[in-house]
Amino acid sequence: MKRTTKLLICGFLIVLVFLPPLPAQTASTDFNAAPGPPAVAQAPDDMTRKITDLVNAGKYAEAQQLTTGLLVAYPDDQRLIKTQALLKQLAVPVTAGISSAAGVDAGQLTGMDKVDYNALIERARQAQQTIDPEQQKSSLQRFLADSSLFLQKHPEQMLLWQIRAAAAISVNDPDTGYEAAQKLLAAGASDSNDATLQRLMGQLKNNGWLDKQGVENFKKYAWIVGTWSISWSFGEKPDQQGTGAKEIFAKSDSGDIEGYYFAKNDHKNRQPNMRGTILGSQVSWKQYLDTSDRDTESPGGHSFIVDDAPGKPYYPSGWQPPISYVLSDDKRTMTMVFPQQSPRRNNKFALQHPVTLVFEKVSDSQ
Repeated sequence: MKRTTKLLICGFLIVLVFLPPLPAQTASTDFNAAPGPPAVAQAPDDMTRKITDLVNAGKYAEAQQLTTGLLVAYPDDQRLIKTQALLKQLAVPVTAGISSAAGVDAGQLTGMDKVDYNALIERARQAQQTIDPEQQKSSLQRFLADSSLFLQKHPEQMLLWQIRAAAAISVNDPDTGYEAAQKLLAAGASDSNDATLQRLMGQLKNNGWLDKQGVENFKKYAWIVGTWSISWSFGEKPDQQGTGAKEIFAKSDSGDIEGYYFAKNDHKNRQPNMRGTILGSQVSWKQYLDTSDRDTESPGGHSFIVDDAPGKPYYPSGWQPPISYVLSDDKRTMTMVFPQQSPRRNNKFALQHPVTLVFEKVSDSQ
């Protein structure tokens, strides 16, 4: 199943990346020539790249929703048409298997228990049909809360555990996913011939949710690993926007976090310009300030210089801790304040004119 999924993703990338756009119409000097077919409108490249990012992050439902929406505006775009067909094969719906299995499980229930069971199934169906991602997430979280109470009384209802596992993946809840995985494994899911169930178990394994250590590693690193956009303000040039600039955070072999700066031209630094050590719920950050960086318009190493003096050494330099670091409650925004470099050895200038960097997570993919 893992190989099949990889093949589908490869096919998806071929559709979006290698399918060339239709040639533009050119002026003809033969006024008697028959007019050619009109050019077909195609979705903007930045939108197709967004679909690719969603697929790389495993967010197939969101990728499918975006593709469907774009097809309304660009119904003849062959890239979108083929992408939609592939996404239908990649997506594992939250309610997969409900129609065929619901009757089997529900037959063991009577009275209000049966009513409550059917209400939970219907809630899962409605959540899957919700187009808005935030509204769907809220609906799935309500389903998880209500089904938890029901399963305390009826832990034998395997279909609900299956839907809980899929919902946990959608809302990024590793503890709930692990609990559901253990119930499914105990019921023989690893030996099942059900393709949908095997696909779901594969997703749980890829997330590391089949064992406790994998869950702990996921919770420790998943929020930070991925792509973050960058904006900044510094010195006498406040609110500088890093349009197109981004930072890629990845887990190093030693277990620390390494950040690689991506400039506007998609050029990635070869060496990490940021390092972080996770200490419980906090991160101890450092960034590398390169004395040879003289670019005052981009944070290529995040070395902002206003008091420019070419040919002179700049201070501070090397690995420097932030003056302050704030992580938002949802762990999607980081604000760091660093000293600004100057040819003056006196650190007073660097501290009086700090650089404020704001990172906002845009994708779980690297």
